Amino acid sequence: MRNPFFFLLFIGLLFSCSGKKKAPGGILSQKEMESVLWDLFRADEFLTGYVLPKDTALDKRIETVSYYEEIFKIHNTSKSIFQKSFSYYQSHPRLMKEILDSLSAKGSVKELEFPVLTDSVLIRKKNPVFVQ
Repeated sequence: MRNPFFFLLFIGLLFSCSGKKKAPGGILSQKEMESVLWDLFRADEFLTGYVLPKDTALDKRIETVSYYEEIFKIHNTSKSIFQKSFSYYQSHPRLMKEILDSLSAKGSVKELEFPVLTDSVLIRKKNPVFVQ
């Protein structure tokens, strides 16, 4: 009598701890969320670093919303789905941590691929004899 009980308990534990990464319906998957967040972060960086400082007549809020809407279109999602998904991942810190860690790693790789050229590097390229 004990053997079937332990067997059923083992099977139940096995399926309950399967580590499913599938998001519930109406929620972006982790990969989709990562991709959308990556593009939103890049858009913010582009706006604050290049667009808004150059043209002070632009309204920051309006420009940001237009870029975000375009990103949502690219990813075939909407603001409401994104917000619902973001809330879901906020309430599941382990999943959110996985997404943010992945974004951090992706950002580190991108920095290595495109190093920032300092003034001294540019001077050496123009004048290879220059030594500091």
